[in-house]
Amino acid sequence: MPGNAPIQSLQRAARVLFAVAGADEGRSIAQIAAATGLRENTAYKFIRTLEQEKLLKRREHPLRFLLGPAIAELKRLDDDRRLLSLAGRVLVRAQARMPDANLVLLEAEGPDTYQRLGVFAERPGVLARRRDFKIEPYLKASSLLFLAFAPEPVAREFFQRHPFARHGARHWKNRDALDAFLAEVRRSGHAQPAFPDLDDARRAIFRLAVPVFDADRAVVAAVGGFISDEVPRARKLRLLRLCKETAAEIAAGLKTPAAPDPQVRPKGARDSRPVRASSRSRT
Repeated sequence: MPGNAPIQSLQRAARVLFAVAGADEGRSIAQIAAATGLRENTAYKFIRTLEQEKLLKRREHPLRFLLGPAIAELKRLDDDRRLLSLAGRVLVRAQARMPDANLVLLEAEGPDTYQRLGVFAERPGVLARRRDFKIEPYLKASSLLFLAFAPEPVAREFFQRHPFARHGARHWKNRDALDAFLAEVRRSGHAQPAFPDLDDARRAIFRLAVPVFDADRAVVAAVGGFISDEVPRARKLRLLRLCKETAAEIAAGLKTPAAPDPQVRPKGARDSRPVRASSRSRT
């Protein structure tokens, strides 16, 4: 076989997937075999292999096969890779415009919030990557932002996993106060808790978060910013504008066709102080 010849088994597996794609009710083994030109026993071998890899899933009574969860997971991973690649470049440029500020990108996984990327005042120009850094609910601007825009099932799961009486009551007077704050987040387009957070040296910091929307106006990420609470109000407003501009630039980039990845083959007014490295979870 020539070195550049296609692998026929992979081609047949791809034909099986295309035969199932778009079939709301799924396809039977006989239907898949007819659509791909394979014998039924051969088609079933491909189906079972694809099912084991979660590229197909079965539905009983009658037996039918549909695209599996791994198909959506591949799309999610590709979208996530593009988001992080784009956001990393934008964050570095944005933080250079306000060197005493700290900027981060966050994502929600179900009811939980994770910090993925950050550029910090003590290391300007250096992009920190943090895949599994979970953010505290009820206190941080980013987790409150995602809760404000969460679909009803996700919001319900949030309160089940993080009961208000146990986790939220110490930060909020009651659920009515929290709900009023979440409504204001949706109205204003950003989360800015009124009570301060503290860094590890017990210094108050000012923090906020702004949503990143996709083309369907779903929140896919958040840009967070934090700075010493001692800086003048004008400086805090500057951070808000910067975060909104950064989120808008990321959102605009997600709506344009992706460029080829060079690493992937086809396919009161006092002087501000930077926040310490150990306080990077402040949004």
